[in-house]
Amino acid sequence: MSLLVVLAALTGCTPTCEEVCDKLVACENAGTERMSSAECQESCGDQRVLYNEDWDDGQKRDAFDAELTCLFQSECGEIEEGACYDESVWSY
Repeated sequence: MSLLVVLAALTGCTPTCEEVCDKLVACENAGTERMSSAECQESCGDQRVLYNEDWDDGQKRDAFDAELTCLFQSECGEIEEGACYDESVWSY
């Protein structure tokens, strides 16, 4: 487990879209086939704005944060098997 994963787990901070997208690209785009890190980050950021500002949807915001945390903390194989998939928030 990397130091960043341990720190994120200990502090309870949600990983950023950049951190998650960089990880997905490093996992050979697990779940984001044919997307660059920049495209993933843009989509992820748009989704965050949608839940936080446009809709003010606390339930979806919490589910989205949980998904980002799961993606960041999971191994590539786990992600590819759908360990973090949540159909209510999956979009990027």
